[in-house]
Amino acid sequence: MIDLYEKMDQEMAGGGDVVLATIVGQQGSAPRTTGTHFLVRSDGSFSGTIGGGRLEADVLKAAPQVLAERKNKLLFFRLQGTEVAETEMICGGEVDIYLELFSGADPFHQALAHNIAALLREGREGLLVTRLLDGLPADQHDAKVLLQTGPGPSSFPEILPEWLRPFQDRLMEILAAGEQGPGLFRPEGTEGPIFIEPLQGSATVYLFGAGHISRPLCQLAKMVHFRVVVVDDREEFANRLRFPEADAIWVRSFDLAPLELPLDGNAYVVIITRGHLHDHQLLRQILPKPLRYVGMIGSRHKREVVFKALRREGFSEDLIQSVHAPIGLNINAQTPEEIAVSITAELIQVRGAGQRRKKNWQV
Repeated sequence: MIDLYEKMDQEMAGGGDVVLATIVGQQGSAPRTTGTHFLVRSDGSFSGTIGGGRLEADVLKAAPQVLAERKNKLLFFRLQGTEVAETEMICGGEVDIYLELFSGADPFHQALAHNIAALLREGREGLLVTRLLDGLPADQHDAKVLLQTGPGPSSFPEILPEWLRPFQDRLMEILAAGEQGPGLFRPEGTEGPIFIEPLQGSATVYLFGAGHISRPLCQLAKMVHFRVVVVDDREEFANRLRFPEADAIWVRSFDLAPLELPLDGNAYVVIITRGHLHDHQLLRQILPKPLRYVGMIGSRHKREVVFKALRREGFSEDLIQSVHAPIGLNINAQTPEEIAVSITAELIQVRGAGQRRKKNWQV
């Protein structure tokens, strides 16, 4: 998500127009889920995917009309029989896609795209609320509202559009709880459905240890859209030459780094230091924090030595057993690169499980 909004922001900053296609409804088998985006530029080039085949072909066909007429468009796909073979669907399904024009010449559109990209880049959270109306003029700005947590423009608009005011309190509760997935709701007496999209910056992977496994792991984690922070107490290992892709590099002692880093519920901690003492030192500081994931590399013997020390210090068994150790999915990995693949796969698995637990919309 963050890459696509960054591209959208960059295109519009240069004065370009784009069409943002979003899956706003989906039933049955579909290659991509609700909330998936597809960006079409005025020259016909595009970024992202909503499943290929007929879905994208029809969106690419409709995008020039949206650009020319300056009106948003709803597309409804009811796929079966031979139509299914022209998509990546296994069997028939229903997909609704909303096409919105964002103009680089429109200050509101420019500001909205920039604020969304900044929110995601900075790891903040928000809700993007859109009124879905086929044929809606793109310059009707009150049809889209960005609600954010924390500092930043538009964190809570002083004047909400009339159609959104009845749901103001409930939406802010949901925003604060951060527990909803993207979806539609159809309030009585309101023209057209409303689509609500949670926005959340990329989760951050903290690599404690900058050794030979961390290098390919940093590359792979970035490839699948995690932020990556590399931490080590040796500058000759933790540097830009070895980790050009890292979002940040911290040269800190392992006893101080956990006190200074923002380790929260969106943090994934991977412990791959050079010894038992550092691993134990890190775990005893990290375990009390509400982290999304904690993994430690090493043999079963090393795990038991570290876990035994933690038990002596009073850590609960539930907390200790929450550590992924041995780390990574069991794919019989041997080389540093293969081990990095297994760890990345486990990070994706944990991230995906959290996304699937998102609740359906009830406002």
